[in-house]
Amino acid sequence: MPRNPNPREPEYVRHWLGRLVLVKRPTGIHRAPDPRAPLYWHVPARYYLMMRERRGQWGGVLMQNGKLGWIPLQALQVTEYEVVYTLPRGVDPNRITQLAMRYLGVRYKWGGNSPRDGLDCSGFVKLIYEQFGRSLPRRARDQARVGTPITRFEDLRPGDRLYFAVNGREIDHTGIYIGEGYFIHSARSRKGVAIDHLSHPTYRRSLVCARR
Repeated sequence: MPRNPNPREPEYVRHWLGRLVLVKRPTGIHRAPDPRAPLYWHVPARYYLMMRERRGQWGGVLMQNGKLGWIPLQALQVTEYEVVYTLPRGVDPNRITQLAMRYLGVRYKWGGNSPRDGLDCSGFVKLIYEQFGRSLPRRARDQARVGTPITRFEDLRPGDRLYFAVNGREIDHTGIYIGEGYFIHSARSRKGVAIDHLSHPTYRRSLVCARR
C-alpha cells in the first residue's frame, strides 16, 4: 500500500477476518478437526459463522473465546462474502473481530445488558459501541436519533447501525451492518446473537433507517 501523502491523516490497512459460512443442518462444533473431539456446542441450521481456516474436510470457525471450533465442510454452505475491514494503522484488528463475531451465540434476554446474563438488540449494539468509546442511548428508538443518517443502501459500511420497525411503525429492533447485506444482531427469533441478511422478508420490509 502506498504511503499516505498527508502525514496528518492516518494510514489505513486492510485486515482479513474470515469468510462467512451458513450452517446447512444442525451440527456440533468440535474442539479439534476430529469427529471424536469434544464439542464446544451444537449449532442450529440456518446459522451464520465466520470461517477462518480450512483443514482437510473441516472448517475452522471463530468462537466467542477467540479460538477456532471445527465443523465438517459438508455441513456448511460457503458464501462468497469475505469480511475485510479497513482500519487506521496501529488499530488492533482483534477489536473489530470482537465487534462482528465475539458475541455470536450469546443468549437473548429482553432488557439484557450483559453477555453473561443475555443481551437484547439495543443492549448488544450499545455494548459494542461502548468498546469504541461511543455512548448510545439504551432504547433502539432513541439510538436511531444519534449519528449521521445513511440514506442509500449502497452507502452502508461495516459498523453502521441498522434500525427496524418489525412489529409496527415504531422502531423496535437494531443491529450492526457487517457488509454485503449481512448484519449481526441479538434477536428473540434467533434466541441470541446471530447473523442475518437484509434480503430476509422481515428485515427487508421493516428497515427504517441507518446511522453511522
